[in-house]
Amino acid sequence: ELLRPLLRGEAVTAWRLRPTSTAIVWTHASTGLPLATLPSAAARWLAPWRRRLAARSDLHGTRVWWSLFRTEGATASHPRVVWSDFGRAPRAAVIPSGDPTVPLNSCYVLACPDVEDALALAAVLNSRLAAAWLNAIAEPARGGWHRYLGWTMSLLPVPTDWPRARKILAPIAERAICDSAPADVELLDAVCRAFRLK
Repeated sequence: ELLRPLLRGEAVTAWRLRPTSTAIVWTHASTGLPLATLPSAAARWLAPWRRRLAARSDLHGTRVWWSLFRTEGATASHPRVVWSDFGRAPRAAVIPSGDPTVPLNSCYVLACPDVEDALALAAVLNSRLAAAWLNAIAEPARGGWHRYLGWTMSLLPVPTDWPRARKILAPIAERAICDSAPADVELLDAVCRAFRLK
């Protein structure tokens, strides 16, 4: 009952998450706080690692030894846009609300108020326009790859008339998620219209 699907950055593709069989032992309650006690089977399974887990500097002596850190991105109460921190171009997908997937720190996550916001933002991030902007400012890596860190993504402008942009972009992203991805030119045209660019 404590296992949740695990997401690594390399499993994020434009529009979708690659299927995975990897999981993480999720030792936190729905409130986000660590469980007060572990179920007996989980406690037995984690026992060989107790000393190493208890010695982590992040614990600061104030948390139980099975605490996980930086768990905000795993909150499933809202739809989330997730992207890989590393690539030749940004790759974004939507994790629907209620999905228990836990993104690791090779992913960045943005919780959205509703699914239309998440779909529209994913469309922007998967576009050539976003790639051109972000690749101009992103930290370079070997082989023409870039790091799409939080500070980098925070500099990406979004359309000023967001309700209008959502109407243009969310349906495209929804179709893409259902195996009808737009051609690059079609997505670029839609994103340019959302930004009111020619």
